[in-house]
Amino acid sequence: MESKGYLPKEHVEMLPCMAAFAVVFETGSFVDASARLGLTASAVSKQVSKLEDALSLRLLERTTRQLKVNAEGAEIYGHCKELLERSASVFRLTERFLEKPQGLIRIAVNRSLYGVCSQVIPGFLQQYAGVNVKLVACDGGFDFIADCIDIGVVVTDNPPLGVIASKLFKMNFEVCASINYLNKEGWPLHPSELSSHSCLSFSDLAKNYRWKFSSIQEECEVKVTGRYLSDSPEAVLEAAISGLGISCLPTHLVVSPFAEKQLVPLFPGWEYQGSLQGMTWVVYQPGRHISQRIKLMVAHLTKELRALET
Repeated sequence: MESKGYLPKEHVEMLPCMAAFAVVFETGSFVDASARLGLTASAVSKQVSKLEDALSLRLLERTTRQLKVNAEGAEIYGHCKELLERSASVFRLTERFLEKPQGLIRIAVNRSLYGVCSQVIPGFLQQYAGVNVKLVACDGGFDFIADCIDIGVVVTDNPPLGVIASKLFKMNFEVCASINYLNKEGWPLHPSELSSHSCLSFSDLAKNYRWKFSSIQEECEVKVTGRYLSDSPEAVLEAAISGLGISCLPTHLVVSPFAEKQLVPLFPGWEYQGSLQGMTWVVYQPGRHISQRIKLMVAHLTKELRALET
């Protein structure tokens, strides 16, 4: 049974010869064909002869004065011409991709940035109707190849080696609560007092239920408990606003709630220390021919997310 996979090696090697024969057929001479192909007439003649040998057919009748295509050559030309037209369509397709980016972009995002990325991506999709996006929450790391990821938005002080990384902003955290909760349960003045409060956690902040803090004078680690745990920082934010407890959230999420007095910050002079704290980056794989849609998305994410710097 004939294979339906890739062409055999010996067939692939004939592709330039088929192109040369088609041009010879159209121009009617090796000299004119050589001018179009950027080769010598002798090199074009050798390519046609190589094709004839591979097919075990004589395609051209050669004399010292003229070049004539026989019946077999005319039929073979039809297939070679189709080959050239197909190759031309590949370049036309490339031009279309460059003019109007198309295709799927797979983006892996740290969970603490998932919400804000989901807010800025719709604007890109509205601008580029031919592009689709798959947004994946990934706190445990990812592999560009194995996980089929095009772009990553990550929190790390040391981006992986061998990738292109664009710096975004410093991820900081704020401990905060609603005034209603604090008036009811009391205002803690030191991080150690969190052990007697309902604390709302998400993702890695819930690891071992211990929050770590540092100030100029000291460090503090406190075991916390609470009534609500979620993988989503946005869900924890809503719970804090509703008065369910004290939360520790990315600074960019609490700017508006602070301004609107929905939440108030606690422990001035103290800084939360955790695995999700650090510099944020847009990362992607290097290469000579990065697709236009990837370049545009990286530029979009970089511009929009850098605006979160506080």
